[in-house]
Amino acid sequence: MNKIYLTIITENQNTEIKAKKLSEKIFNYEKNCKLISIEKYHKLENSFKLEFEISIYSENINLINEVLAYSNKIVTPWLIYYNEKDKSVELIFNKSKFSKFRKNEFNVINWMQIQCE
Repeated sequence: MNKIYLTIITENQNTEIKAKKLSEKIFNYEKNCKLISIEKYHKLENSFKLEFEISIYSENINLINEVLAYSNKIVTPWLIYYNEKDKSVELIFNKSKFSKFRKNEFNVINWMQIQCE
């Protein structure tokens, strides 16, 4: 089993209820997803930080492919960092004019990080 940690920073969300609705949309994509926390993100106005833990049951060889497929269901494009020594992968999304959101509800995502152990 592999653990993936997902962090999302939202924008234009003035209540925690809106952030919870976004977390429910994320849960729809992965049944082994657990919400760790939702908290106000003070660096940006009307923003929240959501943290998730996702368990993926696959071989390490397929892990990168599964993470890329999962991340692509939410937003694109992604920056990918690979640490050969640790065999760890990190994906970063920064909202820009080139961003594509797979659902309209995801357009509140300003920044996103996925880390794989």
